[in-house]
Amino acid sequence: MARLGIAFGSGWLSLLTLLFTCSKAYHVFWETDDYIYDMHLIRRRRPRGSIKADKIDYYDFPFVTQCYLELQLTNDNTPYGVLDYLLFGIRPIYHLFGKSTRNTHGTICSEMMNYDLKTCGYTTPWALTAEPPSPADFDKWLKSKTLRPVWMR
Repeated sequence: MARLGIAFGSGWLSLLTLLFTCSKAYHVFWETDDYIYDMHLIRRRRPRGSIKADKIDYYDFPFVTQCYLELQLTNDNTPYGVLDYLLFGIRPIYHLFGKSTRNTHGTICSEMMNYDLKTCGYTTPWALTAEPPSPADFDKWLKSKTLRPVWMR
């Protein structure tokens, strides 16, 4: 079983994140008993405890398994969405005109999580081809479902 982790920051970078997304959530990742799986330039696996954040909320998703995450390391060659990430900075401008932020077909961490959840049988509010969710979107969605973190660090 994997836990979805949402990392929250502090300092001036988290203030920028808060300004653009109304949340200090800046990264989402999977954590198992042994490893962390997240999106960097490509999918990666790191030792558990590698995420340095002021606060991390964890949510259990039993159908996402370590076996699935290991398989994705070799099967998913999608590059990181640098342009997608940068477009989050102007997301409010797009929304002022009733438009969705463009998806440049790279993958950011929260977009990877959305794909993994859907592949493993969960329903999320985001289509795979639509505007990618942000870590802040995941935080708001999980809290709106009245899910409480199973563990916080």
